[in-house]
Amino acid sequence: MIEIPPALQARLDAGVTTLSWAWILNRHDGARFGFTDHDRRLEVEGVSCEPASGFSAGDLRSETGSSPARGAVFGQLDSGVITKDAIKAGVWDGAALSLYRVDWSDPALYYRVFTGELGEIRYGDQGFEAEVSGLTARLNRTIGRVFSRQCDAELGDARCQVDLTATGRRMSGVLAGQITRRAWRVSGLDPAPVDASLFSEGVLSWTGQPSWPDQRIVTARGDGAGLIVELDSAAPERAAAGEALRLTVGCDKRFETCKARFSNAANFRGCPHMPGNDALIRPVSAR
Repeated sequence: MIEIPPALQARLDAGVTTLSWAWILNRHDGARFGFTDHDRRLEVEGVSCEPASGFSAGDLRSETGSSPARGAVFGQLDSGVITKDAIKAGVWDGAALSLYRVDWSDPALYYRVFTGELGEIRYGDQGFEAEVSGLTARLNRTIGRVFSRQCDAELGDARCQVDLTATGRRMSGVLAGQITRRAWRVSGLDPAPVDASLFSEGVLSWTGQPSWPDQRIVTARGDGAGLIVELDSAAPERAAAGEALRLTVGCDKRFETCKARFSNAANFRGCPHMPGNDALIRPVSAR
């Protein structure tokens, strides 16, 4: 339930027009930052909210039942706090967000409209867009293991135990050209791959730029002139032909792939023989 101070409620009833929005973000490292769409600083909950930050709120939708409230916030990458590098490093992932309605003529009068956390953050040349979800979204998160036909380990981790340093599982090369923001041609792979599709669901690492994050490869295919890889997100803006990289083979999490490609059936972390819906609806065989 939203509690509005009586003094502010009286102003709202009188048609006050001196209202502004304020956002307070709490990162996992304990740092707190405030932002407002007003043209001067406002202090809310003991936090100085930065003015003219470019922050704005999208539609916030809340439904009855257990569905979490969802919305979005938008902002500019000019505050000196929320930067591309910080977003790429995951500094703001899962940050707690509180949204306030404030009377800027008397900042002591405010009320909290929404409490939630940041989800996926997308950014461009100038601004960013962050998904926002209410606290009840935490109830939808998977805790522990889920029984599935597919493996739930990451290729090469302690549970999987596949040796990714073995010959043919990591190959160095260079970018040969851009097709789209997410699709690139790769050449000079050493050793040359026998099957380009081995890199589907794999990882691309920027060996020439260690600070750039690794990227997931969605699909990989050969076209006669080299290898074309499609990434799950746009490559860094400074990526250009000649950039050194390394490709690591991928795994589609199926038992057949684990057995045939990696000879690792003993460490498969799924339930490949688990019956599915077809077993439930299959009629009794006549004898």
